[in-house]
Amino acid sequence: MLRMNKYTMLAVVFAAGGCLGSAPTTTTPTDPTTPTTPTEPTNPSNPSNPTAPSTTDPSLGLAPDGTSGAPDNTFDHEKAEVDPFEVLQRIQDTGAPEISTRMHSCQKLKYATLGNLLTQLGVNLGKTSTPPSAGQLYKAGAQALAAPNYAARVREAIEGTTSGDTKLFDIFVQAAPEIIAAMPNQAACKVAGVATSMFDAQGKCTKEGIACLQGMPASQAQADLCNTVLTEASTPAIGQAIAVASILAAANTCE
Repeated sequence: MLRMNKYTMLAVVFAAGGCLGSAPTTTTPTDPTTPTTPTEPTNPSNPSNPTAPSTTDPSLGLAPDGTSGAPDNTFDHEKAEVDPFEVLQRIQDTGAPEISTRMHSCQKLKYATLGNLLTQLGVNLGKTSTPPSAGQLYKAGAQALAAPNYAARVREAIEGTTSGDTKLFDIFVQAAPEIIAAMPNQAACKVAGVATSMFDAQGKCTKEGIACLQGMPASQAQADLCNTVLTEASTPAIGQAIAVASILAAANTCE
């Protein structure tokens, strides 16, 4: 019985030692004269606890639930100042905005105007043939040319489209032979009562013929370019058709 009490008391002593903790560890005292390196703050956005983990999204430069931007994630609008003398010079060159808008704006050739232009140049809009004549292409291409549809209360489009400009060039190409043949007899193409031909006896483009097509005097550079088209075509007839169509397209479209 005494032996049992002895072992019991030993167990109690060891248990008490475990509860009180282990023996204290020895630490090296810090020299007060040694300078200490300050801890680099990892979260400058939290001044009360700068060493706390940052909640900033590194890919955006701001907090995940934040709504404000930062220099790294927003577009920097350049503060470009305009020289007033440059603005004045531009106005003197191109005119005031309300004037230059009218002068430099461009809309598509109206459907009815196109018909009048072709007729004035000697194209017979009632002619039928195989392949289709220029008149047939004109009438069948009303929708592509954005003609008005008054029965459906649809007005005519103002701006040109890819399909409309393509159809317009097709019409000019098909109309070219008729225009070339009729030009000497057209009153609008005569100069001082003298008939004008699109091509001279050597098959070269004439400046008078180009002026008749575009409605303004032609330059020598335009005549040279017209002749270049003639020399690069597979046949003289095809070259003449492409030259006439190109001049008409340049004069009557914005492209």
